[in-house]
Amino acid sequence: ERAEARDRAGVEAQDAIAREKQNRAKLRQERESFAAILVPVVVLGSALWIAFLSFSNVRERRAEIGILRALGVRSRRIMAIFLGRAMLIGLAGACLGLAAGYLIGAIWQEAPGTVPPSGTAAVQLDPKLLVAVLAGAPIVAAIAGWLPSFLAAQQDPAEVLIQE
Repeated sequence: ERAEARDRAGVEAQDAIAREKQNRAKLRQERESFAAILVPVVVLGSALWIAFLSFSNVRERRAEIGILRALGVRSRRIMAIFLGRAMLIGLAGACLGLAAGYLIGAIWQEAPGTVPPSGTAAVQLDPKLLVAVLAGAPIVAAIAGWLPSFLAAQQDPAEVLIQE
């Protein structure tokens, strides 16, 4: 009878482990599905925010742009200034986002209550993801800031200075 109880306990333990593995796989799939929706929405929202900030920056600096254009600064240079600013905002956002994501990942591990093996990091930074984010965010920011930069570069200095 003891042998049967041990066998039943072993089978129940294996069933519990199998159910837990299935539950974790289901949770991982749900997280991946959620991330597949959330990431593009966040990227689009960030691009819109950067575009709005770029439009505001161009509007606030109309007089400066007019003076630079009157002094002979070329349209390309004006555009490069504003695109460079947008790209720096994108790079700063990427750095802050990576740091925040790494910290949140370290706090909110895959399985709450489990302790990672000694000598290993709880969350590892993927080098491909690091390169993709640090390169992709400035590119998205440059795309978002292109129209405001183009409009800034096309301003007629005489018209701007008369209005200001």
